[in-house]
Amino acid sequence: MSKLFNLHISKWKVLLFLGDGVCFAISVILALRLNPYTADHPWEYLQEIALPILIIGLVYCLVLYIGDIYDFQQDYRQVMNFGRVLIFCWAGGLAAALIVYFPYKSAFIGRTLLIILTASFSMLVAFWRLTFSTIALPQRLEKKLIIIGAGKSGRDLLGALRQIPGNGFMPVGFVDDDGQKIGTEVDGLPVMGNSSELSALIQEYQVSLLVLAVMRDKSPALVKNLIQLSWSDCQLMDMPNLYEIITKKLPTEHISEEFIFEWNINTTKIYYLRLKRFIDLILSSIFLIVTTPIMALTMIVIKFDSKGPIFFRQERLGLKGKAFRIMKFRTMIPGAENNGPVWTNQNDPRITRAGKFIRKLRLDELPQLWNIIRGEMSFIGPRPLAHTSYMDTIDFYKYRTLVKPGITGWAQVMFPEGLTIDSTQEKLKYDLYYIKNIGLLLDLAILLKTVRTVILGQGR
Repeated sequence: MSKLFNLHISKWKVLLFLGDGVCFAISVILALRLNPYTADHPWEYLQEIALPILIIGLVYCLVLYIGDIYDFQQDYRQVMNFGRVLIFCWAGGLAAALIVYFPYKSAFIGRTLLIILTASFSMLVAFWRLTFSTIALPQRLEKKLIIIGAGKSGRDLLGALRQIPGNGFMPVGFVDDDGQKIGTEVDGLPVMGNSSELSALIQEYQVSLLVLAVMRDKSPALVKNLIQLSWSDCQLMDMPNLYEIITKKLPTEHISEEFIFEWNINTTKIYYLRLKRFIDLILSSIFLIVTTPIMALTMIVIKFDSKGPIFFRQERLGLKGKAFRIMKFRTMIPGAENNGPVWTNQNDPRITRAGKFIRKLRLDELPQLWNIIRGEMSFIGPRPLAHTSYMDTIDFYKYRTLVKPGITGWAQVMFPEGLTIDSTQEKLKYDLYYIKNIGLLLDLAILLKTVRTVILGQGR
């Protein structure tokens, strides 16, 4: 697992992406060779259409990502997953046709060439995914690890590892300096010894990773043993960092203010935040122009569907806890939240007939483009804070205001369930992960996952 622009990148995803690149290159060659109009001079024609070809490749990549075809944990030998690969390859071909073929009346890419390219790319990618699952799937659990500490944090890490099969890590056991635990089993995994025996255990079980799951009150003997091992070939990592890598969220039960302090002083994000503001202004202006007809139609539907104002305004907390009034299309009956924000559910009687449809397509979020232009919100960030009581009742909740709130965010695409106190605590873990790893690639991933969430009609 490597890190690029603050985003953890799996080697398996990189491998799938590179394989798709090879498949696309072969597909281009096949299309040029098999197309009767280009078969005699394929390389000369390729030079003329190089830019459209690159655009088509990028379109395929984005469509496959939106379709979750880079999920390396899926078994593409299964019929449903194999069929999903073909469907999204065809969808990529259709999207490419809409972008580079129809608008220019075949000026760049011919119809025959595009059909051959889509057909060959679909078959090659499907075969590549099938090969990947056949060869790579049994090899993913090769990195053996020992969990140091058989307490709650160690058990929670083990639970997270087991919930995500194919994550690339194989826990072989615990090590704990509590003599009463040695020789027992914790959640089905043996406690093999104490920290002084780690060197021997590493050699015996061919362990390549030690994970420290003792978050507080580390004994001097433990610290001494870990210092010695840190100079060995075995990698040493603490529990929150590995938990973050495999779950894409922070374990708020097992971190402290010091943990947050360390990653704040060790990262500089001011330059990206300035770039993000520039991108927000450009995108919000474009979206405002493009969606004006949709917003006008939505306003008419709301007005005819039920009595009351078209827009819904409510005070929220934004960057550094500063209050602002968020703007959305009204989807509930008038006065539904006169006494303050109340959690909604799927069959909430306060939601109007038009409101159900508007919420399903996320059209109610469009007026927030004005909040973005005014600098109160961003496209991507934690949801605007409404329940201010959480600031005092949920640990670390106040750190959500370190960045501007957003229309969409990491918590919304990774945990799209409705609002309850439990889901709020779970979403906080994803929000803190976003704040810790904020960057261009993560924001792009969120945008693409948002498209997938809207298409599938998930969450709220």
